[in-house]
Amino acid sequence: MTVIIANLVLVLAAGWLFRRLGIIGEGAEHAFNQYLYYLALPALIVLKIADTPLGGLGWRFFAANTLPLAALMAACWALWKAGKADWRLARLLIIVTALGNTVYLGFPVVSMRLGAEALGYAAIASSVQNIVIFTFGFLLMSSVCERDCPPASFARLLGRSVVLWASVAGLLIAGLGLHIPALARRVLGDIGSTTLPLSLFTLGVGLYGKKIAHNLPRIALVGALKLLVLPAVFLLTARAFGYTGLVPRVLFLEMVMPVAVMNYIVAREFGFDEELVGQSILFSTLVFFPLLYLYDRAMTAFL
Repeated sequence: MTVIIANLVLVLAAGWLFRRLGIIGEGAEHAFNQYLYYLALPALIVLKIADTPLGGLGWRFFAANTLPLAALMAACWALWKAGKADWRLARLLIIVTALGNTVYLGFPVVSMRLGAEALGYAAIASSVQNIVIFTFGFLLMSSVCERDCPPASFARLLGRSVVLWASVAGLLIAGLGLHIPALARRVLGDIGSTTLPLSLFTLGVGLYGKKIAHNLPRIALVGALKLLVLPAVFLLTARAFGYTGLVPRVLFLEMVMPVAVMNYIVAREFGFDEELVGQSILFSTLVFFPLLYLYDRAMTAFL
């Protein structure tokens, strides 16, 4: 695990250092993100899902991958309903604590820890999580409203979610038993192969300049829900279902990922506190690496 963490940290650090030294200018991560989000990630997701058989996954795969997320989002909604969080914080918690960095960071971790053959299951797991968050989560969030809250642009954000639609396309191809033509497969493979190193590098570039100067109680709340509560709920769910082996281990690693960079897009669309989102991304990513030892022990012990 130390070698895996060192690999991840060094690539992230390279991105941070390139930005720090000015080799990569301000705003360069926007171009990287555009390429990853609209081209490389969809290519990788479609190809990996299409190559992974869905028939053997079973109901436990979908239950373990959806129930913990739904329970966490419902708990965040309950905080607002009980008057423990205002509508702005409640909306943020419902999405940000559930929407983890399952691709930029999750795919490299799964590939390094469980092997490249596990990437297909990681892609399906990430796809199912996206579908739950972009449907149930957004609808639940839309119900959180008080006098001065703006309307939630659910349809607009849903239409812009290229990763979500790539996930749906991959699931349809796999479910219907369709075959991707050889030329298309080669192109998708070449583009998709750039995803893992570039996503880590871009994450490092994006972390440059971000600070955790205040908002510590709220940052800690987001981090605790994302990195501690959600993994614990998943393990309890998997234990209740007697779910062990390679696939639930993939699901667990995807479930423990820190706050996703994609939450920036959600923050702009729904009027979240963008500073708190950025701080939560930085905090959860930094805390994630030492926690990865704990996650690995829990994974081997319970799954």
